[in-house]
Amino acid sequence: MTHPRRQFQYIADPICIACLIIYPINRFFLKPHHIGGWFTHGYLNDVMCLPLFVPMILYVEHLLGIRRHRDFPRLWEVFQAFVAFTIVFQAITPRFPRTFTSAGDPWDILAYFAGGAIGYFYWSCVRRSRKTSPTSLASIPDRSRSAE
Repeated sequence: MTHPRRQFQYIADPICIACLIIYPINRFFLKPHHIGGWFTHGYLNDVMCLPLFVPMILYVEHLLGIRRHRDFPRLWEVFQAFVAFTIVFQAITPRFPRTFTSAGDPWDILAYFAGGAIGYFYWSCVRRSRKTSPTSLASIPDRSRSAE
């Protein structure tokens, strides 16, 4: 009996939703009140960057027909986002200080990497658990048809 595979939920993915909740808390409460020290002030948003934006990027690719499946993010997809964010926020935006308030902190690169690694680890664990799940929707009787 085949087991149904859970599809990636893109923006409704739990790690993406968690980042959507944590970001405004950090931005409007923790940072202004100097709660959490150097990590929340300087790096928490950078750690959340890939777990937040990879699902959004992949969703846009899905809508455009570039991504033709709904599987969880693959390592190379997370890596592409890591490289893109590193180039944009560490090489390009610091060249425009009047427009962007980015400091070009090299430690941000480590924060992007850590967030990407955490996100990929979560997504790969969910992918593996869904593939090996002993329960199957096919084994659950459809009670709606028995009333006919």
